[in-house]
Amino acid sequence: METTKKYFEEFERLFHNEQICIDYLYNLRWKNGWRCPRCSHNEHWKVGDMKYKCKECGYQSTIISGTLLQRSHLSISKWLRSTWYVANETGCANALEMQNMIDLGSYHTALSVLNKLRTAISRCEKPKLKGTVIVDDVFIKSDADGFPFHTYIAVEDRENGYGQISMELHSQTDYHSFIRRNIASGSTIRTNGINIYARVPDGYYLTLIKRKSGSKMLPLIEDVVNEILDCRLLGSRQSSCSHKKMNMYLEECCFKFNRRNKKAESLFEEILLSVINC
Repeated sequence: METTKKYFEEFERLFHNEQICIDYLYNLRWKNGWRCPRCSHNEHWKVGDMKYKCKECGYQSTIISGTLLQRSHLSISKWLRSTWYVANETGCANALEMQNMIDLGSYHTALSVLNKLRTAISRCEKPKLKGTVIVDDVFIKSDADGFPFHTYIAVEDRENGYGQISMELHSQTDYHSFIRRNIASGSTIRTNGINIYARVPDGYYLTLIKRKSGSKMLPLIEDVVNEILDCRLLGSRQSSCSHKKMNMYLEECCFKFNRRNKKAESLFEEILLSVINC
């Protein structure tokens, strides 16, 4: 199927047949040579295009055994192409667009692929925010359910603007747990001081700030949310995003925003490494 995305031209140049895709994934998983998933022995027989039998214990496995791709019937090239799409999209990925561009057969299949890739993203390295961090909550509209998602958001406050961000659904965590999970101990938390925001957990410092006149959000939080909306990381493209999967969507949003200065090829490899090293 012909695609309209220019970045697939580079994908076709690098991965122009199935065997190249298989070899790439093999080398990504076993940079130091094949290892049996069961006994860690390194000698094996090749018994298929991507199937191997351990000479020590006889266990047979493929390059996707024990990974998020296990039991998948999709070709490796379609998995790599899907990952390439997710990594190269400025905004968050869209299952319907993925289905049409990569010829995944059905919307259900595309959504399943996207959810697995988002699961991989959620497992990628996520250093805690540190220094001075502004914490607030915002409402994110989704077309799927017709009501906004109440979301905690934390933004590093740096001299030249904002740094890294973290977000989690309000309904699936609490304020203090959100801070402990996403912000390094010893950091200074800046809030509006209203209700739950009047205190922080032990090990953190608190300073208070005011909203700008007429604004519903704190300074810098508003800047970050506007930046995310401009990049289509939040909102209208997520007609397929249910409340159950919203935290994974937020993970993708933060992943891309926090790596906004990295090349898409780097994100592609990072996601795939998380896919195969789960």
